[in-house]
Formats: sequence, C-alpha cells, structure tokens
Amino acid sequence: MSATPKKQNASLIRPRVYLGDGVSIGPGKIELLRAIAETHSITAAAKALHIPYKRAWILIDSLNQGFGHPVVETAAGGKGGGGSRLTTLGEQLVACYRALEERINSAAAEELAAIQALASA
Repeated sequence: MSATPKKQNASLIRPRVYLGDGVSIGPGKIELLRAIAETHSITAAAKALHIPYKRAWILIDSLNQGFGHPVVETAAGGKGGGGSRLTTLGEQLVACYRALEERINSAAAEELAAIQALASA
C-alpha cells in the first residue's frame, strides 16, 4: 500500500521568495500566518505548528519589519479577550503566496509527474 499525502491538494513545490535586505517568505512563515488566521492566536498557532511561541513571534516580527507594515495585529487580553489577526497586508501575502504555489505547481506538472514516477520505480 502506498502512502498518500495528508492533503489531497497539497502543493508539491513550496517556494521561498527572497525579497532583498534579508527578507524572505516561505512555507514556514505562510503556515504560521494561516494558523493565526484560523486560531486568532499566536500562541495557539505556534502550538498547532509545534514551534515555540518565541520562534513564532520572531518570524512575525521579521515579516513586520521586512514589509515595513504589520502582517499581524495583536490585542491585549482582558475583558475583551485579546487575540491576533492578520492585517490586510497579511491576508494579501497569504493569498499571493497561495497563487504563486498553484502557478508553479501547475506549470511544473509534467516534471513533477516524472519525479513521482522515478520515486515509484
């Protein structure tokens, strides 16, 4: 019996984009942003991805600094509850990255099939 991917539509190519000045965006940061969008919490997102909170915050801060604007907004806890959410920039970043993944994987479908065939041989 062959192994199946966890996600039916999972990308096979996960790009890392270097934007200059030490700023990069790749699968790890995107997964963190997606998890924050789902959980509305940096802590919960970090736990879901099995990374330390401090590491999650460093990744978010690197994006905030690199883009010059926040990708995640946080609100302190208390009576209102607090939490985190993606800014419009953060949402656009996730959407653009998703579109890039889809385009790359679509364009490379023939080569990916060939590689998969080699792995099955």
